[in-house]
Amino acid sequence: MRTRVKLEVCKKFLALLALACVAVAPAAPAAELSFKPGFNLFSHDQDIQVGKESVAEIEKQVPLLKDARVEHYVSTLGHRLVGFAPGNTDYPWTFKVVNSQDINAFALPGGFLYVNRGVLEAADNEAQVAGVIAHEIGHVVMRHGTHQATQAIVAQMPLAILGGVLGQSGSLTAQLAQAGIGLGVGSLMLKNSRGAESQADQVGTYILYNAGYDPHAMAEFFEIIQKKYPQRTIEFFSDHPNPENRVKKVDALIPQLGPAKPGRTDSPEFQVAKKETLALPAPPKGQPGTQPAAKPAGPPPAPSSRLTKYRADAFAIAYPDNWKAEEGQGGVTLAPPGGVMTGSQGEWAQAYGASVSKYVPPKKGYGLIDATQQMIESMRQSNPSLRVVEQKSLRVRGRPALSTRIENDSPLEGQKETDHLVTVRGRDSIIAVIFVAPHSAFESYRPTFDAMLKSLELR
Repeated sequence: MRTRVKLEVCKKFLALLALACVAVAPAAPAAELSFKPGFNLFSHDQDIQVGKESVAEIEKQVPLLKDARVEHYVSTLGHRLVGFAPGNTDYPWTFKVVNSQDINAFALPGGFLYVNRGVLEAADNEAQVAGVIAHEIGHVVMRHGTHQATQAIVAQMPLAILGGVLGQSGSLTAQLAQAGIGLGVGSLMLKNSRGAESQADQVGTYILYNAGYDPHAMAEFFEIIQKKYPQRTIEFFSDHPNPENRVKKVDALIPQLGPAKPGRTDSPEFQVAKKETLALPAPPKGQPGTQPAAKPAGPPPAPSSRLTKYRADAFAIAYPDNWKAEEGQGGVTLAPPGGVMTGSQGEWAQAYGASVSKYVPPKKGYGLIDATQQMIESMRQSNPSLRVVEQKSLRVRGRPALSTRIENDSPLEGQKETDHLVTVRGRDSIIAVIFVAPHSAFESYRPTFDAMLKSLELR
């Protein structure tokens, strides 16, 4: 009897002790438990090695901003945010600014982050810039770059795992090249999946909340720039595909992070840095980017007469089967080999082919002419020599459409190009198709472009 009483007392004491421990222990945010990197063949140190080797290639391709005050601001903000990141943050973090007015940012494995000056120029407050940087920190700590490389290696070179390719000494760059994985702008390690984007959103939101910023700022900024600056964000949303219901998912996550609290949005330091950036000379002009124009070995092969079909949620279109389809945010680029190049600032520079995109007007009842004009004005921001030659109405699949013929500088040195923009109203959006070729070659591409337009299906 006494033994049973003592046992019951002991149980009650242990239960009370457990409750006390729970009461005094700091509560870990529930969402942090799901912050786990995916399968990865690379070690932590190899992430850093790949990043360092990539830096050398990247900085040959992108022009860095040489302004000590702006650089200091971005670096200070970045290092402060890293202190609130979940998981392993033991990386040699560096934060640099690219002298490009395109709105973009990217992160290399190992903690090497680059933010375009266009982010500072487009942001309204510090919380939005912090959100962009926190999102990129998320890509690093979740090891998305080397996870992408791992998936490619497993798919393309399964025997490399057994052969210990990544365990060899020497340059990882050369070893990755054996698997067809290059470094630099446009590399596989900078191409994120929607799943990676969603996880980086979660990590970025977590960082903002714990750093004392408005945690909604990141997702809201991505939504704003996508609608306000469609042409200046092409590369960002190509490398960072927009997860479905991005804002709603962030809003659902925030209550899991802890009690509601007012988050700061701005700082005097940001306003000074933004003013400094806006006062700087514009990046040197050139097509593409700020470096001399691309010089391909020769014109692409002629378009095949055999067509294949690309299908998306809002549209479908046929294209030559010797062209490649490159998906981006809300659309696709269709081009022959060598028809699309990456500029020195990471932007697409398309000389041949077509692109199709879905454009959602900012408000209901937005007219086709108004929407088309907004697209043209957005294109003109990065192409000041763009000139509308002709505009007329037509019908595509029985629906009202607008045909706009444009003259522009080609990314091919010393050449002009002809762009044929066709905009047609879809079910809940406007579908824009742009056919591109150097002026001297446009007529030879016209039969292909006409066949593609004829094949366009609206859903």
